[in-house]
Parts: sequence; C-alpha cells; structure tokens
Amino acid sequence: MKALFICVFLLSAITSQAQTSKKNVTLYVFDQNWKGCKLEEAKYLACQQKLGDTAYEWKYYQFDGPLLSIETYKDKETNIPHGAFTYYGADGQMDSSGYTFEGKKNDWWYYYTDSFTLWKKEKYEMGKLVTRMDLASIEAEREENRKKAETEKHWGEVEAVFKGGTEDWGKYIQKNINFPDRARNLKKEGSLLLQFVVNTDGTTSDITILRSIEYSLDEEAMRLIKDSPKWRPAHQDGKLVKAFRRQPLIFQLPQ
Repeated sequence: MKALFICVFLLSAITSQAQTSKKNVTLYVFDQNWKGCKLEEAKYLACQQKLGDTAYEWKYYQFDGPLLSIETYKDKETNIPHGAFTYYGADGQMDSSGYTFEGKKNDWWYYYTDSFTLWKKEKYEMGKLVTRMDLASIEAEREENRKKAETEKHWGEVEAVFKGGTEDWGKYIQKNINFPDRARNLKKEGSLLLQFVVNTDGTTSDITILRSIEYSLDEEAMRLIKDSPKWRPAHQDGKLVKAFRRQPLIFQLPQ
C-alpha cells in the first residue's frame, strides 16, 4: 500500500495541463520526480475533477499505464484529505481503500487479496485505530454472517438483471464500446474489471475500477456502465433493493 496522502504536495509543482471534454475535469502531467513537465517527458498523469464546492477527486496514473490511486480532498490545493481513498498495485489492481475526514483516517479501511477478498480491515475514529481484524477474524465473521443468513430466509428474492437478460447486455456492450484514440496511440489493451451498483430505479451508480489498464480505457469502461439503459432492480421480501454487480471488459487493439 502507498503511504497515505503521498500526493498532497503535487499541486504546487504543476506546470502543464490540458482540459478534457468532461465537465470540471483537468489533466496534469508530471516527470519521474512528480514535477510538472512537457508532455513528451511525462511519467505520470493526474486527473482532477470537482465533485462539489468542498470535494475534489484526484486520480493518479502511470502516464501510459494503470491507476496508482484515487484520492478525495476538501480543497483544490489537496491540503485536507476528506472522503474516499483507493490505492492500486503496480499491476493496476485495487489493493486497499478507505475513508478520511478532515485530514484523518476515519471509519473502515479495507485490504484486498489478488482475488478481491479481504485479508485485513481496520476501523479508525478520527485517525485513531480502534479495531483491527486479520484474515482469521474476517473468516469467522463471514461464517457467522452466513449462518445468520440461513436462519433468516427471505422470500421472493430476485437478482438485478439487465432488461432483455445477459444476451442483450452483451449486445449493448458490443454495440456501444469504443476504443479511445489515446489507448490506440499508446498501443494499450488488456482486461479491466469494474464494480457498480444497480439502484432501486434501475439506474447504475457507484462505479469502481477494480482492475485498471490505462486512463482512457478506464474512462471508456466507466462511461459504458454509466450510460447503460435501466436494469430490472433486485427485490427482497417484496421490496426493491440495491445490488452490486461486477463486469469484466476486454479491450483489444483494432486491427
């Protein structure tokens, strides 16, 4: 895992930027020492998006490769961590995530294996560690929840499904997926994995990159899920409920 808040000093070093087509988004490039540089010297790419008056999200990438981290700050100058943080390994796979509040770790932080199962989790209260669970305690908790679920049988459980089923979902992806020019120029391709929520109204939200390839391919994958037609939401005990879904996407360079 990267050191928490490793990128807070970057804003003052920025000298090169380019506007993107997305609203409130700016791209920055850095050299190997995380100093602003010319495009041809870039080793890292940063994407800043304003989420609200007191919420700024930064995505840090290897310039021609996968995500390094996604970090949320209360201020544009990245002085006050405030919100969700996610860190990725050198291979672009998510390895940890958690929340901050007013510059301190707060609530649960999760640490993942290569198969995205938990091997450790920690709970913080304004920077103070109050609970730590290792793999054994996590598995014991999981088994306890499984037994509890067996005793609480639900009737009428229905999973969230795309209208038209799996076949139509595949058709939607095939028809609407694009291969970005940036990835084509960099000759980047590979397998990407996302997680998202199907809401009770059938819309998709909370899209998370679990395995990253490269900035433009990640953005295209998220766009594809965000622009999805409505799903049939999940039901439990006669009530609509939110449901998590994972979607792998394989990008291959056009011939």
